[in-house]
Amino acid sequence: MQNRRLDDLFFRYCEKRITDEEREELMAMLLSDDNREQINGLIDQFIRNDGEMHALSDETADDILSSIFSATGMRGTKRELGANERELGANGQEPDANEPGSGEIISRPMWLFRLAAASVVLFLVYGSYRWFNKSKPEAQVAVLHSVYGEDAAAGGNRASLTLADGRTYDLNTITERNLLVQPGTTIDKSKGEVIYGKNNANEGAVAYNVLKTPLGGQYKIVLPDGSRAWLNAGSSLKYPTAFKGDRRDVEMTGEVYFEIEPDKTRPFLVRVADKKRGGKDMEITVLGTHFNISSYGDEPTMQTTLLEGSVRVKKDEVTKVLTPGQQARVVTGEAAHDIAVKTVDTESVVAWKEGRFEFNGNIREIMRQISRWYDLDVKYEGNVERKSFAGTISRKNNVSEVLKMLEMTGGIQFRIDDRKITVKNTD
Repeated sequence: MQNRRLDDLFFRYCEKRITDEEREELMAMLLSDDNREQINGLIDQFIRNDGEMHALSDETADDILSSIFSATGMRGTKRELGANERELGANGQEPDANEPGSGEIISRPMWLFRLAAASVVLFLVYGSYRWFNKSKPEAQVAVLHSVYGEDAAAGGNRASLTLADGRTYDLNTITERNLLVQPGTTIDKSKGEVIYGKNNANEGAVAYNVLKTPLGGQYKIVLPDGSRAWLNAGSSLKYPTAFKGDRRDVEMTGEVYFEIEPDKTRPFLVRVADKKRGGKDMEITVLGTHFNISSYGDEPTMQTTLLEGSVRVKKDEVTKVLTPGQQARVVTGEAAHDIAVKTVDTESVVAWKEGRFEFNGNIREIMRQISRWYDLDVKYEGNVERKSFAGTISRKNNVSEVLKMLEMTGGIQFRIDDRKITVKNTD
């Protein structure tokens, strides 16, 4: 049966005539499964039945509808929708994954509240979209201006390749002629991928190459043994052009996701530099597995997250073996007395590889991700230490769209000048 009160509150909100008490009542209704079908119909009507000349295209409307419907549903539904969705939650911390009952969203009332709140936030996003298109239909994208002053486009497939002889090439401009000295290596610019054929196992000394992504860049590599690695922004991977001997060794910095080809006779070893101090690096040893390593110098910890298989993490004299779904954390800049291991949401950890930001932490942690992907500096005004956010947004958006969603949760404002984001506490 149609709930007329829900209809009334919904359209009062859209017309900005709703009181604080009515808004709370609407939020409670959004959380009820009994109202799901009616809510979906109201949102669809709101977005599609816009008679104005600047209404959204069907494709854009579908994206917003998918985001809103998934935002008020279960987490599994969200993942099925893919990387085009956009969600944002309100302030709050996700519970520790080791606590009883924290493994499923149905037992996380704060998550449900944040996801329901996302639908309301997205009404505002839609309204802002229409307003900008009415006043500046072309200029925003063309000159990268926004309500925050300047704007910045998303990062993309950008990297450099350094050969064994020291020559370095920009992979956006490299040609096959440049690689005649290294047969078996190909570059697919359209996919952002460098591929090493298995016929690289020529005689002589092992030659090492280095693939490096700048801030605002990402790239994929297929190693000589068929293993694959995805480099996030500001990362590097050093590897041989042919794996010889009884081990497969590589070195990395930044963040890299690996899918390793199984080979029981030759373990795969990843050496991760601790940039904050001299001495021993962290080592991850595997036989065949999928895992993600984050080791940025501006982060407080180095993290190894296992999705499939088994890995052994070693730092100084401490060793831990991970099982799927676990993450090992090592404090950077200190000798390892222990390696903390906890259960995490692995899909959130590798969301960057799938083209999404998945935020769930304090604003400084979030801004470090934004800074690396958009190649922007960040400064802070006021105390922002207690500002926390949770949500998802596509990494294909300009930075202004990401900041807009964060700002709508309240208590924070942004400004962009001279490729620097200022984050200001407004509480």
